[in-house]
Amino acid sequence: METTNYEETVEETTETPEVVEETTEEPTEESEEETTEVDWEARALKAERAIEKSKKKAKDTPKKEEADDAVLSRLETRGVMDADDQNYVLRFAKDNNLTPVDALKDLIVIDRLASNAKARISVEATPTSNNRANTAQNELDVAVKRYDKDGTLPDNNPALTAKILKKLTNRG
Repeated sequence: METTNYEETVEETTETPEVVEETTEEPTEESEEETTEVDWEARALKAERAIEKSKKKAKDTPKKEEADDAVLSRLETRGVMDADDQNYVLRFAKDNNLTPVDALKDLIVIDRLASNAKARISVEATPTSNNRANTAQNELDVAVKRYDKDGTLPDNNPALTAKILKKLTNRG
């Protein structure tokens, strides 16, 4: 009889694993075996849910992989000094299942590194203002001056309009 009751309780708990209520009453000698088994099953179900939840959380969080110093030093000895270029080479190597050193031989990577270097040289070669006064103006300052001059606000940039209005209210 006891085995039949045990099987029935096992079937009941596996069919409804969502809610397992614990009673605060002291079990009698006859039902003591049944409640300990139900408690173990409830614990097992709870543990399985916790494992599934942690696996799901681990899948959802992106892993941040950092390159070790040896790989970065190898890239630097081969002329890849900029951090953006190093990251590009590492991503390309990972996507194509190559080593970073082998990725440097790929024509796509060579072309990308050359265009990045050319862009950096161009930015560095751009002359700065020779004016001695500190008149570095950003977009917000220019827009505020334009508003003071003729009262117009930019129509195509609502974020800039909000910044202008905020600056004007702070100015008093």
